[in-house]
Amino acid sequence: MKIINFAALFGLVIAASACNQNAKPANDTEVKADSGKAVVTHMADTSNTADVLNTYLDLKNYFLTSKVADIQSKAALLETKLKGIQGCTETAAVAGQIAASKDVKVQRAAFLILSKDVIALVKGAKFKSAPVYIDYCPMADGGKGGYWLSANKAIENPYFPEQMKECGQVKGQIN
Repeated sequence: MKIINFAALFGLVIAASACNQNAKPANDTEVKADSGKAVVTHMADTSNTADVLNTYLDLKNYFLTSKVADIQSKAALLETKLKGIQGCTETAAVAGQIAASKDVKVQRAAFLILSKDVIALVKGAKFKSAPVYIDYCPMADGGKGGYWLSANKAIENPYFPEQMKECGQVKGQIN
């Protein structure tokens, strides 16, 4: 069973890429005049990205409790929100894997991938929010390190909440 979960996770690692960092959904467009020519540009749907961020932060907080059912529920909601953003299909699939798993270790492994994608999405979005911190734990992912987003400057490690809750450091800030 663990081999199947690992194989599925490995497949998602290969297939997953950051949501389009431009955070461009398919729906909103704006027409601009440029030397008499109409140019159509896509405008980022910041409400969708803000919803993804808020749901992601809730999910990260559930990892601090290690309650599998709560993690599954919030990941399923995040999957739905990610599907609403063009280019985030693969990231939504990673959230779906977290929602489908009943093993917190498998969920945390997928959260590593999910976090990279959501960080890229939020960096590419243009919306006003309180500062969001990019945190890093060098011990996560078997010593390879792992990132996550947090609304608080104080470190609360979702990868090792029982053993090393304060392990990590703030690596950046998104305003």
